[in-house]
Amino acid sequence: MFQHIKNDWTALQQSEPGHRFQDRYNRRHAEDSGLKKFWGPVIIGIGLLIIGVGILLLVIPGPGWVTITLGLALIAGESLMLAKILDVLELIIRKLIGKQRTG
Repeated sequence: MFQHIKNDWTALQQSEPGHRFQDRYNRRHAEDSGLKKFWGPVIIGIGLLIIGVGILLLVIPGPGWVTITLGLALIAGESLMLAKILDVLELIIRKLIGKQRTG
């Protein structure tokens, strides 16, 4: 299980910015698994739970935004629309960070 998570993370890092989450979505849905109908809703539920924890961490000191992002990334493996949104947001954030570093 941990090897699968490590491989998934490595593939996410190696994907081109602006396509990472769509590539992850496509990899997840290219796998032919009879349990996919079961695991899709479970993964979405876990992602929503992680986002909820992230929201709590926004109120108290802690890494709230990082936790929310992890939850969204998990759900993006099951939602092509969310994967596309996260890819666009990644490019926007990279552009803003680049302007801050040069400015």
